[in-house]
Amino acid sequence: MDCKNCDNSLRTDFSYCPNCGAKIIKNRLSLKNVWQDLRYQVFNLDNTLFKTFRHLFSKPEVVVERYISGTRKKYMNPISYFAIAITLSGILFFILRKVYNVELAPNILSEDEMPNMDFVFDYQGLLSYIIMPIYALMTWLLFLDKKKLNYTEHLVVNAYITGQTSFVQVLICLPLFGFFDIRYDIFNWIFLLMILVYQFFVLGRIHQTGFLSTFARGFIYLIFFAIVMLALGMVIILLTTMTGQLTLENLAPK
Repeated sequence: MDCKNCDNSLRTDFSYCPNCGAKIIKNRLSLKNVWQDLRYQVFNLDNTLFKTFRHLFSKPEVVVERYISGTRKKYMNPISYFAIAITLSGILFFILRKVYNVELAPNILSEDEMPNMDFVFDYQGLLSYIIMPIYALMTWLLFLDKKKLNYTEHLVVNAYITGQTSFVQVLICLPLFGFFDIRYDIFNWIFLLMILVYQFFVLGRIHQTGFLSTFARGFIYLIFFAIVMLALGMVIILLTTMTGQLTLENLAPK
């Protein structure tokens, strides 16, 4: 018998190929084994996703440190965790805009002057990937004196944090905006503060910093974050101006 993935010769009693590690499929295709394969290969729900979600609240330092140290099976890897969460976040924004009809951007201009900002939310997933290295750079600089994690390891930490907070956002927003009439911009600022608290709770646990030290670093991070958001806002204004969705007359004081 040969492996269908790498053509390596196999014994008939093998369940996995010793050469490439692929599972040996002996049964005919059925809905049951298709679902089992999908669940394991894509979602891996049984062993890692839910455990990662729980432990990123109760012992986040363990999740991060085990991945960094080389443990790969107990928890979902940060890239997959981040990607699934950002995908669900994109679906959430679609539901908020198209199903719940929630106004995501504050209406600071009149209805005729208000540019179409849909593209910002259409590409929020891509923006998350672009901004992630900036988050990692900021946290790496803030904890540089501890020298516990390098820049790449801060990418891992921030991927887990962003993934976790995105999952929580989905779980909160779907019922909250489905049943209650709430302004999204107010909710968003409150949620951003919660993200900041959680982010430095995780970083403080990892680096074993005290409350005052963690709070001071968080405050500096907040200043950095405001600068990044201001720069991002300027980029968005530039893009909307270049595409004709916004004119300089719209921004002029009335």
